[in-house]
Amino acid sequence: MPLADPTPHPELAPKADLPNIPDMWPGAWGAYKYSRQAVKRNPLPILAVLVLYFLASGLPSILLNRSGRPWGNAIGDLISIPFSIALVIAYLASVRGQKISVGSALKASFDPMLILKYIANAILLTVAVVASAALLIVPFFFVMPRLVLAPYFLIDRKLSPLQALTVSWNATKGSAGKVWGIVGAAIAMSLIMLTFIGIPFALYLLFMYGASQALLYEFLNRAQPATADAAIAPAPADPVDQPQTPPSPPSAPAA
Repeated sequence: MPLADPTPHPELAPKADLPNIPDMWPGAWGAYKYSRQAVKRNPLPILAVLVLYFLASGLPSILLNRSGRPWGNAIGDLISIPFSIALVIAYLASVRGQKISVGSALKASFDPMLILKYIANAILLTVAVVASAALLIVPFFFVMPRLVLAPYFLIDRKLSPLQALTVSWNATKGSAGKVWGIVGAAIAMSLIMLTFIGIPFALYLLFMYGASQALLYEFLNRAQPATADAAIAPAPADPVDQPQTPPSPPSAPAA
């Protein structure tokens, strides 16, 4: 009686998980499967933070605008900042293959200094994007994708607002197309909502695609670590400022 073949058939073997970060950028649509894998590691925490974000940003706008107070949108944007930070933290953990809870994400995001730095970074980012758009439409398409990852550098590396913009600019050199690809894919998924039956499907796709920017952040960090770190590396000290060590006295000749 012949022995059974110990080699499993390829079609029957379980499919291996994707690596957390692809070796080569798979394109905007190819990034979907990596983002989906990441989101599936922490679906409930990510969903909970998203719901809190929309509640924090939307309720003040609805309540205050109805009562004739026009600053509802600004208050909503301000209140939702910790939840924006928590979302970045949750996405980064998911892309890195880590489990995270809602409590741990929110605990890290409600840091007063981090919130102030996030606000300052958002102001600088807005000024840079608006200024580029004011110069003409073409500079905007070059500037915006180079700075879009600044919040990730700010939160993940604990950089200053200006450092985060600088590092994002350096890290995304030659990768503006990747950013626009992610934006285009998200817009295409949103267009499915134009049909009523497509709303649940579009929401599912957008939810699973939510980690795509965090994926790009990690991909660029791994692909170009030297470029990203160059912007925050301390400058070499001036030789004049270096403390001078006096020369050792000559040793006495042996007797």
